[in-house]
Amino acid sequence: MISGTAVDNGAFHAVPTLIERQVDRMGDRPAVTHGERTLSYRQLDGLANGLAAHVARCGVRRGDVVPVLLPDGLDFAVACLALMKLGVAFVPLDPDWPAATLDATLAVLAPRMVIDGDTRYESTTARPGVALGPDDLIYGIFTSGSTGTPRCALNTHRGLVNRFAFMTRYFAATGDEVVLQNSRHTVDSSVWQLFWPLTVGARSVIPVRTGYVDLEHTVATIHRHRVTLTDFVPSLLGALVALADADPAALARLGSLTELVVGGEEIVAPVVHRLCELLPGLRITNGYGPTEASIGMAFHPVTPADGDAVPLGRPIDNCYAVILGPDDRPLPIGEVGEVVIGGACLGVGYLGAPARTAEAFVPNQFPAIPGDRLYRTGDLGRLDAAGRLFFHGRRDFQVKIGGVRIELGEIAAAAERCPGVLQARVLLAPTRPPALAVFVAATGLDEAALGAHLRRELPRDRRPRYRFVLPELPLTDGGKVDRARLRSLLDAQLAADAALLGQAGEQEGATAVDRILGVFRRVLLRPDLGPDDDFFDSGGDSLAALRVIADLRATTPTRAVGVADLFAAPTATRLAGRLAPPVADEAALMEIDSALPAGLDIAPLGALGPPTSVLVTGATGFVGSRIVYELLAGTTLRVHVLCRAADDDHAARRVAGALQGQGLWHARFADRLHGHAGDLAAPGLGLTGRGWDRLAGGCDAIIHSGAVVNFLFDYLTHRPANVLGTQELLRLALTGRPKALHHISTLGVLDREAATRAEPLAENFDPAWAARPMSGYSRSKWVAERGLTEARQKGAHVTIYRLGEVMAATDTGYANSRAATELILAAVARLGVAPDVALRTDWTPADHAARAVVAGLFDARAWGRNLHVFHPDSVDLIDRAGLAARRVPVPEFVERLRAEPACRLLAGLLACKPLHELVVDNPRLFRREHGAQLDQKKEER
Repeated sequence: MISGTAVDNGAFHAVPTLIERQVDRMGDRPAVTHGERTLSYRQLDGLANGLAAHVARCGVRRGDVVPVLLPDGLDFAVACLALMKLGVAFVPLDPDWPAATLDATLAVLAPRMVIDGDTRYESTTARPGVALGPDDLIYGIFTSGSTGTPRCALNTHRGLVNRFAFMTRYFAATGDEVVLQNSRHTVDSSVWQLFWPLTVGARSVIPVRTGYVDLEHTVATIHRHRVTLTDFVPSLLGALVALADADPAALARLGSLTELVVGGEEIVAPVVHRLCELLPGLRITNGYGPTEASIGMAFHPVTPADGDAVPLGRPIDNCYAVILGPDDRPLPIGEVGEVVIGGACLGVGYLGAPARTAEAFVPNQFPAIPGDRLYRTGDLGRLDAAGRLFFHGRRDFQVKIGGVRIELGEIAAAAERCPGVLQARVLLAPTRPPALAVFVAATGLDEAALGAHLRRELPRDRRPRYRFVLPELPLTDGGKVDRARLRSLLDAQLAADAALLGQAGEQEGATAVDRILGVFRRVLLRPDLGPDDDFFDSGGDSLAALRVIADLRATTPTRAVGVADLFAAPTATRLAGRLAPPVADEAALMEIDSALPAGLDIAPLGALGPPTSVLVTGATGFVGSRIVYELLAGTTLRVHVLCRAADDDHAARRVAGALQGQGLWHARFADRLHGHAGDLAAPGLGLTGRGWDRLAGGCDAIIHSGAVVNFLFDYLTHRPANVLGTQELLRLALTGRPKALHHISTLGVLDREAATRAEPLAENFDPAWAARPMSGYSRSKWVAERGLTEARQKGAHVTIYRLGEVMAATDTGYANSRAATELILAAVARLGVAPDVALRTDWTPADHAARAVVAGLFDARAWGRNLHVFHPDSVDLIDRAGLAARRVPVPEFVERLRAEPACRLLAGLLACKPLHELVVDNPRLFRREHGAQLDQKKEER
């Protein structure tokens, strides 16, 4: 089967011609922004014309290849456009690369000139006027070479114009787009991020880079410039989703994004699906294609239906893919073989490497694919009946780490240039994220000297984290290096590191240096790391730095530390000096937070009538969105929703999108749904003064369902939204028109207390007398409840709903995929085995819980009480789900989880909490009194 479609793009116009048309249409429109500087279309064109004239005077001619030795910025954009206008291929180089890398790339290029920071030119309106054709070169990108010599893959105007034409149709470009060049300028995806927007009249934003990946800076850039479209590699996207999950303010700053492309390495399905949940108005596209094929040649819009198997996608317009077997014959649908591609996307090969070009670019044997050549990608994949590609690994010694394609032979060659090294081999370590391990046979050399040599030879993203110095490399009986034995050495080292790390729990009274060093060791899997060892010299990179900062923020009650702090102080000793003392002991802080905030004057408000309008928080969440649906479908109330968004209209669209994703949205709801852009974690709920006044005077009830929920995070992480946000909502309820506050809580507030009682705990039990919950989430809800209970005693209208185990809705089957119960069920279904431990709980469908809350909104008998909302029957979780699974001991179940990548989230959760504590038998621990009355009330409605 051949997958691909021919599309007529009309008359050919080269990329600079397309940009010049926009210059002539709207020359004063912003084109490219970098930091505080912005070039208009006219300014960009004038500068590019001037530089093109200078380059031509230096003897550069059409078809030449010229390196651009500049950092990301406006000068880089000008240089690339100038070379395009001449029919000269621009090749981005990074001035920060080691001298050895730069020397090797320049040796391959042998250029007539180099454009660098010393190049001088003047702006002019006179364009070069070179008539460009489809086969003219446009750019080259260096990829790793297996022999240690880098390869420059050259591409043509035909491929890039075809890619841009497809993107214009796919994204339905209007010219209002703002695109962030999120990829380094030496990576091919940066080419479309920088220049495609300029072909449609949109704006490109080049971020100010600091030499390392700083997600918070990226998020701030997206927010500042209202970026609508960008690109992330999967490993970095995972860190972004973790940040958005942990920091509501960061999530709010991503609200302008409407399109996101994921590419560069294999996609991580759970991460992408989670981001879709966090930003329902965002479309995420999986992109695929090698550097040799004009950035990429397959697209797939990700949907929940993809599950864990997200396709690479169908070939874009005028691009084709076929799966070949070992005999170079096409394989049937579903069979795995090498992905071979062709069509308009193909470049011309590698500069100065005809043998390697001939090996990779082979004659086209298929009349259905235009062109005389095909490219062997080295990727293994399959096609389904719909013509979609699926990835199944590599067939050679090439890997991708952080979106960068690396030949293991290049790393080995760099190691073999170290004095004393006789032979080297490199393997990929199966860590998260993956890392490189180098093995050398050497005399008179230690690991530290090898590391110092590799730091001089290789860019940071290609340096091995693990280094083994051996007297000789093991050989097979045939005399070849025995990779299996090398793998055994690596596995033994990883296992020993993990064992040491598992034994080295944090000791009581540990200093800040100890805590930071523990995080360094866990992230790098280096139990031998010392307090004065450099994090980056020890194998750390930007992604590892992001993990360190996330861990420190989750475990250290101190001021926020950022990636910049770690780069400035890369040892545990130095970083500890940058941490401020704790703001308070957590237990003491919880006691302070449990009291009503100063200045909150509560006077008895008297009786309230039935509500006519209601504000709902958490309206895009699992329970909150269902509450909104029940209000819109079953009542006549006006429904106001507060959520993180760019503006009020976007807030309403986000909620509508959340309902649409569950199949619950109806157009008739639109007139009664009113959005309000805000943030639970911000002072004043992130509302403007006018927005606050509108809600204070326009609503007569509040359903507070919003919360940060992460059972791996501590109280301090949950505090801003769950505690301080609740206090702000109480203040709103007491401002203007009297309003009842209906607070959605959890039985987890009291389950530790209930477990100590002989009888089920009653609804009216005062949370102030309860044992402090274990998880940071439950502690935050416990503190919030205590403050609300005091407010109620003083006269405020507060009703608290403690929900049990909320499961999939009975009508839609929509479930909270990140809930512990759903993670367990998904793991059991995937593994075919279940733990042989009692996992009993209530099974309360989301639609039942939501209808109970809405019933309580109208039931005066429920007002001002605590209500336990859960199904009264205790059921076995696995049996209730109807899963036929063999029961195995818990240790075996956990071990299987750890071996299955799709179950890593549950495995991580079990590292912090035993399995039997993840599921609570609420019917055994709690009584339903007034909460039971809601069952009848909701049926009446």
